[in-house]
Amino acid sequence: MKFTTDFTTINEDIRNAITEEIGSSLHATPILICKASNHPEDDYLFLYIARKGNGTYIAGLANTSRKGYVGLYENHYECTFKYAMQVMADKINDCNKEV
Repeated sequence: MKFTTDFTTINEDIRNAITEEIGSSLHATPILICKASNHPEDDYLFLYIARKGNGTYIAGLANTSRKGYVGLYENHYECTFKYAMQVMADKINDCNKEV
């Protein structure tokens, strides 16, 4: 079975909800939000990188499985941008990858 290769197309309502939760809970501004997996059963999981006011980054997982709620999990704080990108890349589940 072939799965999508597009990890960046996200519903605007979901993107806005994740952005709002990151801003209010972590006091940071998201700079990148993408799907965590291209498996259809994981359509509620998203990865993000957010920038803090002090110039450091947070990389984490957003769970949108419950309507009206966004949970932020597995956060990595005080990251450099390069490390935050590495964390995000390591967490992406590409179901098309070769074994």
